[in-house]
Amino acid sequence: MSPLETVQSFYSALGSCDLDAVRALFADTIEWREAEGFPYFGGTWTRPQQVVEGLLGPLGRDWDEFSARADGFVSEGDEVVAFGTYRGVNRATRRPLFARFAHRWRVACGRIVAFTQYTDTVLVQAAARV
Repeated sequence: MSPLETVQSFYSALGSCDLDAVRALFADTIEWREAEGFPYFGGTWTRPQQVVEGLLGPLGRDWDEFSARADGFVSEGDEVVAFGTYRGVNRATRRPLFARFAHRWRVACGRIVAFTQYTDTVLVQAAARV
């Protein structure tokens, strides 16, 4: 798989709530950075299980119909930038979320080795704040 195909597979697996397929796309060691101020910010996670436990699990727990849909990509070499939208309804507040994002990915040998999130964290916090 090309780096672009790998990243597109991530969004497809996430959209299907297939965490096994998501995990299968991660390298054994990863540099995963959520935007500071994002509710699940944890610094830099370096193991796939940290991403699952610190981000993917809580997203499923805290949001109804959460999605991260990418609608545009720029790819060069082993790097991919995805542009898209977060959507969902926070279970505690019942407030909707709509926030644009840019995600920077690095892929090696068909596996994700790095991710950096860029988004308006104030929009996410406003939807999640009780």
